[in-house]
Amino acid sequence: MSTEQLVQVEPDYGNEFVPRPFSLTPDELVDLPVTVAKDPTQVLVWVRYPAVAERVRGVALAWTQRAVYVEWEARGIHRVWVWASAVERAADKEAGAAVVGESPRASAVTALGTEPLVQLVNVELALIGAEFMRAMSKPTGPFSSVVFGTIDGHSVHLDFLTDPATDMCAVLLVSTAIEALPGQSAAPTFEEAIQAYPWAVAVDALDLG
Repeated sequence: MSTEQLVQVEPDYGNEFVPRPFSLTPDELVDLPVTVAKDPTQVLVWVRYPAVAERVRGVALAWTQRAVYVEWEARGIHRVWVWASAVERAADKEAGAAVVGESPRASAVTALGTEPLVQLVNVELALIGAEFMRAMSKPTGPFSSVVFGTIDGHSVHLDFLTDPATDMCAVLLVSTAIEALPGQSAAPTFEEAIQAYPWAVAVDALDLG
């Protein structure tokens, strides 16, 4: 599917003048591969209008590496493309109910709430006498974040990813200096993915590098 097939949708207000939200242009979207959600994922999204920006609750219907096609209801159905950085997965406390398609354990920590995830990583690292020292974190998409820091003085970063299409969570340790680190570990929850990651192998590779 192409991004051009997912066009902006607006309610019919008749003769009433109502400002339309902005949707990304084809030039901004480029022609990147599109992932269509198996089940619409509930999100919080910043939507821009001609004079203001409004944060709305809606669903992510599809996404590319850099943009998300979202839908929300406000006097009718709206659908637009927005930058991925404007979208975050809705947490239970913001939804007022469990997010559709998520188990309670999976929704307890999300890729955009990285502090609990780093704590889980350090529980595993403590077993081998290591520790991840956090420096900064940032979202890298609607369902992923990266946390920069060090392990025993080695500059690394932790990638946390969720895939709404499969409902899987993944963790990956990355070093710009060492290429031979283990690949990502994926599981139904971040706890399981972090527990399954071969931290001892990764730390040994850092030390050998």
